[in-house]
Amino acid sequence: MISAELLGTQSGADKWQRLAPAAIIHFIVKFIVQFIKQGVQGLLPLGAVILTAGENRWFIISLVLVGVVILLLSGAVMSYFKFRFRLSGDTFLIQKGVFKRKRLSLTYGRIQNIAFKQPIYFRPFHLVVLGVESAGSSGEEVSLAGIPRSLAEEIRSVVFEKRTASPLNANEDAKENNDTDTQALAGDTEEILRQPPSELVRYGLSNNNIWVFAGITAGAIAQIDWDDWFFLADLKHGIETVASQSKLTAALMASGVFISIVLLLLAVSALGAVVTYYNYHLTRSDGRFHRTKGLFERQETSLPENKVQSLVIKQTWPARLLGRFHLTMRQVGFSRSNNGYPGAASNSKFLIPSVTDVFSVDFSAKLYPDFDWSRDQLKPIDRAFTRKIVLWIMLPIAAIPATALTIVFNPLGLLVLLVPFLLAPIIMLVRARYGYATDGKHGIVRSGFIGYKLTIFPFYKVQTVQLWQSPGQRERGLASLTIKLAGFTLEVPYIPLADAQSWRDQILYEIENHKGAWM
Repeated sequence: MISAELLGTQSGADKWQRLAPAAIIHFIVKFIVQFIKQGVQGLLPLGAVILTAGENRWFIISLVLVGVVILLLSGAVMSYFKFRFRLSGDTFLIQKGVFKRKRLSLTYGRIQNIAFKQPIYFRPFHLVVLGVESAGSSGEEVSLAGIPRSLAEEIRSVVFEKRTASPLNANEDAKENNDTDTQALAGDTEEILRQPPSELVRYGLSNNNIWVFAGITAGAIAQIDWDDWFFLADLKHGIETVASQSKLTAALMASGVFISIVLLLLAVSALGAVVTYYNYHLTRSDGRFHRTKGLFERQETSLPENKVQSLVIKQTWPARLLGRFHLTMRQVGFSRSNNGYPGAASNSKFLIPSVTDVFSVDFSAKLYPDFDWSRDQLKPIDRAFTRKIVLWIMLPIAAIPATALTIVFNPLGLLVLLVPFLLAPIIMLVRARYGYATDGKHGIVRSGFIGYKLTIFPFYKVQTVQLWQSPGQRERGLASLTIKLAGFTLEVPYIPLADAQSWRDQILYEIENHKGAWM
């Protein structure tokens, strides 16, 4: 392999470069992952043939396995030999493809992010995966899987040096750097957070992924035809026998099964969190937050401070029991930097898992040093919010089934109309969670139910703001705000009209007068 400096010269531009031979492993893993995602259903007919093959079953299975191994190896080797890359002038060139050749030409001016990943199978060879993402792409547009880290760092330096050499990009970067008043001095690195496995376990136990996983698992189980599993008939018969003898025993058995399932889901969620965020390390230098994480695949990402659109401090109800918060720095797009660091985190979230209340307040002060806030300053929304939800939304919805049940059965169907009023305490709790505050340049909005979510954002980062009033709100001098930020929208309902107008005017003023880029 030649150095990136040679790649940037005209003589180096004439030579196409290959990946390291260990990249064959990466192509094999990639083919397997793609097959699992897209091609598993295609094996169902083959599975049916194998199950009905009788004595020849194992012979057919052996042939299939040998064929799969040969296809994987031959495909990975051919992909390796057909993959070429080079840096020529101000362009990144890639050639790849076995049966369908592709040539990708990516100019440095379009490159938004260069990040490094190190899968576990590359660690013995000291190789990395260099990923390049461009403006407008939904993921990695270029991936060099299997190059030495030193070469990857030199390629990154060449790309960003030549990228920022153009007047347009140089002016953009200079403007963005001037917007960040809290940048650390070049070369200084501030240690912010290292998360031990115990904290990652807390994150796994307290995030909402466990319930998403439970829903997916339940949906998958529902698709299985359990009648084909012969042992389930005996199990069902045994359960019915026990249940007929003692209702208490049946109840205890059902409770034990439920608790076992919940504990299993919690264990899976905790294990997933440790694997994903293992050795979590967060630092700050040169006006950027840098993060490394991952057990089987080490990932290095960074986020410029001036790219942060908002800070979300979230506490789910399990996290409330554990006394922890999960922070998310939301951003959109990818960073443009001439410092040669790995680019910004993918999509719009940069997660800081399982931190204390003190850390969350201190970190918000680091990110927004000129915004001094406390939860006691938050103003509540008006009580008319509860009346609107109960009387004007839930009650009309309940009237439809109540009417139908009354006509078909008897007047007892009118009891359905009591449901909105029984749910009124929940709506009142939701209203009590709402809160808002501002210093004229920043805003903070709280929402939630049992847990809560605090969103802190500078007004100049807002994309659009809308003030609206229903007839009932106009009578009471109230209004609601819809604030659109990068990637999500905040609702601040049922606040005094004067507050809503003040927020809208201050947001529009900051948007109009702020000179720097908002992303």
